Amino acid sequence: MESEKQTRLTTEQLMATIGTAYIEVLAGLRRPEQLARWLSDKAYFELCEKAKKAARSRQVTGEKERPHVVLRKSRTFLTDADAYQGVVLVKISGATKALSIRAREIHNRFRVTDLELI
Repeated sequence: MESEKQTRLTTEQLMATIGTAYIEVLAGLRRPEQLARWLSDKAYFELCEKAKKAARSRQVTGEKERPHVVLRKSRTFLTDADAYQGVVLVKISGATKALSIRAREIHNRFRVTDLELI
């Protein structure tokens, strides 16, 4: 039971860190490569595409302001023997958003397979 609680705390911290970094990538504060080791190939490709689209949007609108990202709360739930589902609440320049994150064990490592900003 104690090791399960430690694992849960570790996964919550991991999901919170990845969720915050995901927002920062979309905002242009980080490069997608910084999350490559934590994402599955599909999730990494989708993040790169979203980051490119967000960069083009910022370029067209001339937006230069860097958003202020604050972690509010993170919760994870064990869904299968080898998968976790997490919800990360972040405050982005005054607006609260939720991130849904799913991580599966792939080759003895947890990799994020799905990330969705709600």
